[in-house]
Amino acid sequence: MTRLRDERGTVIVTAVMMLMIMVAIGLAVLSQVDTQTTQSRKERERESAFNLAEAALSAQTFVLGRRGTGTVVQPYPTDCSTAASSHFYCPASAQLMRSYSGANGSGQVDFDNATTWKTWVRDDANPSTGAPVLFWDDTYLANGSWARYDKGGAFDGTGASIPNRHVWVRSEATVRGKTRALIAYVRIEDKPVNFPQYAVLAGSVRGQNNGNKTLVNSTGSPLGLGVRCSSPPLSANCIDLDPNKGPQLVPPGAYELNIPGNNANVPPDNPAIDSDALQSLEDVARAAGTYYASGCPANPNGDVVVIENATGCMWNNSAPAAPGQSKCCNSAANPGLLVIKKGSVNISGNIEFFGLIYNANLDNSTGTKLIETSGTSAIRGAALVDGRGGVWAGSSGNNIMFESTAFANINAVGTAGVVQNTWREIVK
Repeated sequence: MTRLRDERGTVIVTAVMMLMIMVAIGLAVLSQVDTQTTQSRKERERESAFNLAEAALSAQTFVLGRRGTGTVVQPYPTDCSTAASSHFYCPASAQLMRSYSGANGSGQVDFDNATTWKTWVRDDANPSTGAPVLFWDDTYLANGSWARYDKGGAFDGTGASIPNRHVWVRSEATVRGKTRALIAYVRIEDKPVNFPQYAVLAGSVRGQNNGNKTLVNSTGSPLGLGVRCSSPPLSANCIDLDPNKGPQLVPPGAYELNIPGNNANVPPDNPAIDSDALQSLEDVARAAGTYYASGCPANPNGDVVVIENATGCMWNNSAPAAPGQSKCCNSAANPGLLVIKKGSVNISGNIEFFGLIYNANLDNSTGTKLIETSGTSAIRGAALVDGRGGVWAGSSGNNIMFESTAFANINAVGTAGVVQNTWREIVK
């Protein structure tokens, strides 16, 4: 009985009960905190996926604004992705991940090997009806006939589609299993590339003519013939065109020395166009499949043809004509632009080049024949050479004749932007 009446130890019971209550409360709080932490992590992962998808969309839009909307010959790939981003029309994955967060994305807490992105570019015209698609549907991606370039929906007189400079861009990113997808309607704006309207612009101009024939006719040119040499002007080392035979330069006095002038603050070898315009023209040629990294193409036909290193390129009667034409190169109605970054070209035989030939002379050559006409060939447009390189005007007569149409409608891609109120997230 004494033991039953003994109250010693009751405090322990109370303490244990209080401890159990405190543990229960602690576990409840811990569970709540853990739930909130999990929710925060999931939200952060979703935000990371959204940020990467948005970065991919912006990167693909930038590519569109630099390299254009693609062509039937060179369309956009089925898709661009982390694993396949080396395509000309795809964003560079390494750069994209750096913009996402740090070098290779390593600064982003959610970055791991499972982090991926993808982009798609599709025309805005329904391939069955040609009607513009103003509201995106993901089922379009499964349609293999949907154009991956700016095909357009209207038709010209020949039945060909007319591009309208609009495409849809879709992007998607997955971060730690969380996927977000975005869509935007993108408009591409062209940028005109303006060359100075000389009939010939070069370090010097020479020809070989023992008869009374006009070699360079700059009639209609607001600038005539321009050279970067100074004196004596009509000589073998500067303008080697005889004013008394033919005359070989028409009009005889339509020439200018010391291009771009005698301004001491302006370098005498300023290029005809700046490096950004030159790069943008290269992008146009790459998109059209008319860029040549090495060697000479079979012919220089094309709206914009760029040759990286023209090692003695020559075209004569055997050069194939442009589609719809009987003789090389281009046509009076559709002149072209031939850009040589290094090296020299010779228009030979009896072919005619309609358009503008521009030698950027990036290797600073002083050769006298960086652009040459030989035989009975002719350039109907203009011949421009940067630096101290020369133009050889041939010998047969009317070898270089100015045509203002050669300077019209030379465009590169200027920029691309999302059409207002078309950007949105696709709920997956």
